[in-house]
Amino acid sequence: MTAHRMPWGLIAALWVAEMASAFESAMILAALKVLVAQFHDPALVGWLVTGFLIVGAAASAVVGRLGDLYGRRRVLLIVLTLGAVGSLISAASNSFGMLLAGRVLQGVTATILPLCIGLVRENLPEDRVPSGIGLMISGASVGTAAGLIAGGVIVDHFSWHGIFVASAGFCAAAWIAVRALVPVSPAGVSGEPIDWLSGLLFAPGVTLVLLYLMGGKAWGWSSAPALGLLLAGIALCVWWVRLSLRSANPLIDVRTLGNRAIAVCCGASALVAMGTMQITVFFSLLLQAPTWTIAGLGLTATVAGLAKLPSNLTSILAGPLGGWLTGRGGGRFAMVTGGLITTLGWVLVMIDASSVPIIIAELIVISFGTTMLFAVAPTIIAAAAPPQRTSEVVGMLGVIRSLFMGIGSQLVATLLAVDSVTNGRETYPSPFAYQVTLGAIIALSLGAVAVSLALPGRKVPR
Repeated sequence: MTAHRMPWGLIAALWVAEMASAFESAMILAALKVLVAQFHDPALVGWLVTGFLIVGAAASAVVGRLGDLYGRRRVLLIVLTLGAVGSLISAASNSFGMLLAGRVLQGVTATILPLCIGLVRENLPEDRVPSGIGLMISGASVGTAAGLIAGGVIVDHFSWHGIFVASAGFCAAAWIAVRALVPVSPAGVSGEPIDWLSGLLFAPGVTLVLLYLMGGKAWGWSSAPALGLLLAGIALCVWWVRLSLRSANPLIDVRTLGNRAIAVCCGASALVAMGTMQITVFFSLLLQAPTWTIAGLGLTATVAGLAKLPSNLTSILAGPLGGWLTGRGGGRFAMVTGGLITTLGWVLVMIDASSVPIIIAELIVISFGTTMLFAVAPTIIAAAAPPQRTSEVVGMLGVIRSLFMGIGSQLVATLLAVDSVTNGRETYPSPFAYQVTLGAIIALSLGAVAVSLALPGRKVPR
């Protein structure tokens, strides 16, 4: 393979795999209304989303590390198989318990991105790695849009069971593509014994913290069961850190986070997750709030979802652009550029959010910058991480994003509740509450830009 040639067959296979992962994440959103009508419990149905996210976050670093050790292609094929099996379980379900079990198993597909990024670094010439990772991020954008559109069509014309059949077929197609077009990965297992406990503690610790963040509102933040989950999760994570630091060969090595480029990217990504990645929560409420609130536009849930679609489609170009800028101008330049674009979009919302066309244009700007940040951070981390731990460290980035997205969702909910308007029994955030929330998101976005300035200079770290 020459230094200037892109292996498009490999890229296409990994692109389809990442699309399958994003499709599984998004397609359930199209069926939530129907599922609530069938099971009569919105909070219960919400666990179909929450369970998927928690499993994906907790497993990302561990599955990524297993790919580093035993071959990323092999582990990717196993993950796609589990995704297909989980989809078929949900498709055949006649009870909520069975549906949730299949959905939780599907959550493992959230670990596909770290494996794909590791395979990109493993198989592409060094100068093509940033563009390759950018294409993986664009695959996620396409998969999300496909999940929302195809999921809606299937639910409207067939049944909610059909979205899981489609998801299983997507995983099967990706499995065939990876099996045929991706070279076998070398195993990274060395003769030195692996400290498995230092990794196995990590997953349950993160799971308990995420359970608190995502379920604490329903249980009561200060209730004994909720606080018990949080404290147990923190204790396990602290124990993991101590074991990892003492171990010569830990399964998940916390010391990699001490690398300057990796630490800065994780810090900036945490701020992005708390702020601009709350885009769906913020705009879903803004677009659907009644017009009598003055701030709201009174759209239906379907039309509000369609308003987000143009930004999903235009973001397909943002991933490759972020990778290209990283390769040409360095990671710091690309991260700062993406952060400034994102901040600009939120500032425009603060200035004017009076009509659907204006908000669609602002969503395009925000999503474009956010997707650039999504592409650039893994590119920098993949270049800075030890080759034998690439997927593990990229998986850790996913865990950090999930944790701080949970924190950010509670922050946004709290800020939107600082002031409200009421009409009969209906209560919604006031225009002032939206402005306060926008101010916080803008501050977090600018904070991510400021943190990104601490990255090394022009060249991507080796």
